[in-house]
Amino acid sequence: MRLRSFLPKQCDLALRAKRRLWRDTSGSVALYVAVTMTVMIAAVGIGIDTARAFLLKSKLSQALDAAALAGGKVMMSSNRDSDIEMFFNANFPANYMGATVNGPHIEEPNGSSSSTLTLSATADIKTIFGSFLGVDTMTVAASTEVTRALKALDVVLSIDVSGSMKTYDDDVRDAANDLVDILFDNKDDPPEVTIDGVTYQLLHIGLVPWNSKVNIKGSSGVKLEASSTISNPVTGKQSQSWDMIYPDDGVGGKEHRIKLLTQPDDNWKGCVYARYLGDDDQGYDNADLTLGYTATWPGWQPIPTLEGEPREFKKGEPTKWDNKSGGYMNGTDWTNTTKVCDQSYWNDSIANSVPHDLLVRYPSSYPATNGTPNNWKVAKPNFGKSHNDCDACYERGITRLQTNRLAIRDAIGGLDGPKGSTNITQGLFWAYQTVMPGAPFNDALTDEEVANKFPRNRAIVLLTDGETVGGNGDAYKGYFGSGTQAGTNTSHGMLSAEGDYWPANKQNSLNNRLLKLAAKIKGPSAARIYVIQFRSTANTALLQSVASGKDAPYFFNAADPDELRNAFRQIAADLSTLRLTQ
Repeated sequence: MRLRSFLPKQCDLALRAKRRLWRDTSGSVALYVAVTMTVMIAAVGIGIDTARAFLLKSKLSQALDAAALAGGKVMMSSNRDSDIEMFFNANFPANYMGATVNGPHIEEPNGSSSSTLTLSATADIKTIFGSFLGVDTMTVAASTEVTRALKALDVVLSIDVSGSMKTYDDDVRDAANDLVDILFDNKDDPPEVTIDGVTYQLLHIGLVPWNSKVNIKGSSGVKLEASSTISNPVTGKQSQSWDMIYPDDGVGGKEHRIKLLTQPDDNWKGCVYARYLGDDDQGYDNADLTLGYTATWPGWQPIPTLEGEPREFKKGEPTKWDNKSGGYMNGTDWTNTTKVCDQSYWNDSIANSVPHDLLVRYPSSYPATNGTPNNWKVAKPNFGKSHNDCDACYERGITRLQTNRLAIRDAIGGLDGPKGSTNITQGLFWAYQTVMPGAPFNDALTDEEVANKFPRNRAIVLLTDGETVGGNGDAYKGYFGSGTQAGTNTSHGMLSAEGDYWPANKQNSLNNRLLKLAAKIKGPSAARIYVIQFRSTANTALLQSVASGKDAPYFFNAADPDELRNAFRQIAADLSTLRLTQ
């Protein structure tokens, strides 16, 4: 009885225990919590590490942008890579967030003269929580691209080809061609923009070689044609003027005319006198400072061969002046002095009464004009002894604004055989005449012609290796003195005040004339002037004042050919604008 009653009871207890075991989950809660906490901690850790990665990438991108802009400003300079490295390091300090950086890497997909510069870098950083998931480090990457965006630009290279440049003419040509190639981005034609169905070329480049004079005839052929009757601004007499006609050269230059006050002689090389406006008490103001044509000066006076070119000796001719052909003249003894010109003392007051075929025999009887006008002083002949008055007119003339890279490279390639002395004022003056719209060249587009539809910059790049040197041609049939003292000569009166940029009571010397000219160019005309002083430390302060700024990129003192090339490249980079494209 007991046994039977016991067995069913035991079985029932076993079944109840089994059911309770199946229902009891209190032992798995800890397991579930552990698993859940692990996942939560990993998720938070990944979020923290991801945030750190985003912060690192942002800092890396910021540093690359700063470095790219810095490198773009000196894109063609030998200092470019070091500037990139410096700006990157300044904006991404060493061991920032404990990261290890690989870069910046510089990429130039289109070569060293490309307009595009790409920088990239990567950074590795150790994770804080990623190791729980087996991820010990994270890598972030960034890149940026800077592109030189060329605006419409008219620029003229004004290059000193005086005798002291002869040893370095190859270096000058190479450096100038670098600038041209950079601006053209190594393409033969410039960038274009089409607005309202009209296509405009956005780059024009001209060239003005100069020494003591400037050849305005140009390297392409010109023809001369009698023109209107004008009143000569010096003599006041009516005379026949002549037009020098430039043809359409097919690479940017339009047909146009430059007016000459008289007919040039058959051997005229192409040089003209500076021009005087005798509008102050001493008649020494505004020689070639009134830019372009004016009612007072309708044109330029050709320098006659006998007055301005070195003498070509013939067999049996004496090479020295003697008492019959020279002698004592205007306070100077010319006896036994080398015959530099047919007319070494051409600018005197003796009446013009001797036919040209007698000039060699009786040169003392031939002055430059019929008498001496009231508004210019007689140039004494003693400056002729230094030979500065007889520098030859340089064979290569002005190359007008071009839109073809090969055309301007050919013009630069023709700058051989430097000779003569240094007249910086004339080199700058004719560069300005070439780059600006209107007479005398009429090649540059005016703002009205483009209806202000796109920005346009104008600039002059002036290269010189020496001080200003006076001589024949630096004034209208007069001179500021022979040699470097002409730059500071105080015997020519005062330059009158003008506008807000030139005060009164400044001596009328070649140096001050240069400064006044530069002030006019940089002032209302808004043309930038870049100056490269090559292999010289004389007159640095003067040339810095000529430039649009006293330091780079407007002024460079290049001590050797490498620095010269670097200066041209930095100027080329500054003549472009930058924009971030990524």
